[in-house]
Parts: sequence; structure tokens; C-alpha cells
Amino acid sequence: MPFKVLDAPALKDDYYLNLLDWSSKNILAVGLAHHIYLWSGNTGKVVKLNDLGSRNSVTSLAWAKSGNFISVGTQRGNVEIWDVNKCKQIRNLEGHQHRVGAISWSNNSLATGSRDKTILLRDLRSKEDYYEQFVGHKQEVCGMKWSYGDDQLASGGNDNKLMVW
Repeated sequence: MPFKVLDAPALKDDYYLNLLDWSSKNILAVGLAHHIYLWSGNTGKVVKLNDLGSRNSVTSLAWAKSGNFISVGTQRGNVEIWDVNKCKQIRNLEGHQHRVGAISWSNNSLATGSRDKTILLRDLRSKEDYYEQFVGHKQEVCGMKWSYGDDQLASGGNDNKLMVW
């Protein structure tokens, strides 16, 4: 039996999307259509963080290690960075041509993978949207994870390839 069941009526049925992530502060983020909802595992309270609008949708979510920021990949190919304590968007990063289905944080940086087959490395301290592009997958990038030392990135694609960068 599950401990808790949360209603998720607009949870998209798409294997390649990453629509759930749990923060270090015990907050579960869920992307439902064009909204992000945050559920506190401590209080049980639910908060709607944002609304992307009816012409866009959430395609991936990832918390920063601190639990203070969440990155949101979208159908349109951009990545939004949100300060969850203030419920405010602080950055909008561009660079991908198609949906962003995978995101992985590494301190002040994050990697984003897309249906456009590319991975972009982004440093949030920089004004630039990204500082490096990895090209190697022949199909959509659907999963990524930094090593514990934050010096290597593993990516998986719909091309059945696992790449270490």
C-alpha cells in the first residue's frame, strides 16, 4: 500500500520525459501539463509554482542540490530556473531547438539534454545561456547524470547509446 496518493490528472504518458524530482528539503516537484506543483513531504501542503501557458508544457524537472532552485525543461526547448523560496523565475535559458527531456545539476552548473540530440552545459553565474555543446547522440537525449565528483557526465539516448563526457 502506498503511504500517500496524490492526484495527478495531467501527468503526461511519455517515457522520455522526467516529470518528477524530489528535493533535499523533502519537496516533491511534479510537472502536470503546463504547471509545476510542489508537495511538501513535511507538511503535506501543495503549492502551484508556475503556469507555462497553454502553448507550452513541462518536459523535465530537476532540483539543485541545495533544494532552493528547480530547473524546468519545456516543450519549446528553453529551461527556466526558479527560486522556490520566492516562487519566482530567475532565469530563462535558450539554446535547444526541441523539447528538453533531461536535466542534471552540478553545483552552479547544469546539463540539459534535448530531442534535438544535443547536450548543453550551462553555468548559472554566467550571462550566457550555455558555454559548451556536446554532440554525439543520433536521437533524443532522454537521461543524464553527473558523477559524484561532478567531473563526468553520463547521458543516455533513444539511440541506445550511453555516453560518458
